[in-house]
Amino acid sequence: MGIQRVGHAVLKVRDMEASKKFYVGVLGMKISSESSHATFFRFGDYHHDIGVFKVSENAQAAQADQVGLLHVALVVDSQKSLVDLYHDLESKGVKVESMLDHGMTRSLYIYDPDGNAIEIYCEVPEYDWRANSDFLHLKPLDIATLEADPASQA
Repeated sequence: MGIQRVGHAVLKVRDMEASKKFYVGVLGMKISSESSHATFFRFGDYHHDIGVFKVSENAQAAQADQVGLLHVALVVDSQKSLVDLYHDLESKGVKVESMLDHGMTRSLYIYDPDGNAIEIYCEVPEYDWRANSDFLHLKPLDIATLEADPASQA
């Protein structure tokens, strides 16, 4: 008994159509359910991983210095998948805001059309996070470095 894991995240958006295009067309999610004010997206067979709820067109955008969600993190299966996704995002006109090596993960950061931050990362299996508990390890990373790494060739 007890809590097992995070089940899903729900974000507020101003433009439902732009969100559907982004989460389906850019991130490759499927729509599980939708109404005029909410859409639920999934990867695979789980009922929903991310939900979006419509707020007014005039709703204030998320601010850097406010209480609330910093980002939603999505996991890819390998470093090669992260590199491939980087190029796919680039080809779709999605700006990669930053890339970081966190030690235990290698991450890229993007924003959805409403400014909700999304981290997409791959695990670094050889990194022992139990022995290196610096979860704020923030080493800048670039695509050329990732592409040159043998882990991106696998």
